[in-house]
Amino acid sequence: MSAGLTPARHAGAVRHSLLSREPGWQFSVMLALDVVMLFVAVPALTAGEVDRSLVFLLQFILAAIAIGLLAKSPWLRGALAASFAIPLLARLLPGLLPQATTLTMVFAYNVLVTAAMARAVFGPGEVNHHRIAGAIFIYLNVGLLFAVAYTGLQLAIPGAFSGLADHARPHPSSMIHLSFSTMTAIGNSGITPQSPFAASLSDLQTIVGQLFPAILLSRLVGLHVSRSR
Repeated sequence: MSAGLTPARHAGAVRHSLLSREPGWQFSVMLALDVVMLFVAVPALTAGEVDRSLVFLLQFILAAIAIGLLAKSPWLRGALAASFAIPLLARLLPGLLPQATTLTMVFAYNVLVTAAMARAVFGPGEVNHHRIAGAIFIYLNVGLLFAVAYTGLQLAIPGAFSGLADHARPHPSSMIHLSFSTMTAIGNSGITPQSPFAASLSDLQTIVGQLFPAILLSRLVGLHVSRSR
């Protein structure tokens, strides 16, 4: 610790150094963790091949990076911490909160993380591979948001989707697969919308999935051109 610095100021200086260090390594770390969680840990958990603690660990590391290094304002860090901690407690203590409340907090947390990442990706700095990794993270998190929304819709309207192994408690991996199949217009998830609300939400995600990458890419290219002049 430098002379004359209190522990709080020293921690703030370290955090500022990490945030200002180019080229945004935290974007790539968050993308790598997100990919492992969505496409390896969650399916393995559904198949019973790993313990739930692995998913919790990945989520905790992601949240720590988002709260400590990505969020710039105190209110955003507080909102991220609260919206992450409440669902975590609900999972550790079943019956603590209604499932709808837990899902709402999970949705809110992911909205905040996505917004914080978008602000950082499109903020000052060089447009490099780390920033592109952050943009991919945003895309994946939009898919995760729709997966949470599908889960909430299925719980609110039983039978909103057909083809689920468990209609009362949809597996996260099934809803994630449905979300990305819809978002990329592959449409072979084996899960079919049965209610008008489910069909409408699926249509909305398909539209977002087609427009979002083009808008995201054009924005990054525009930033690169303007900052390279």
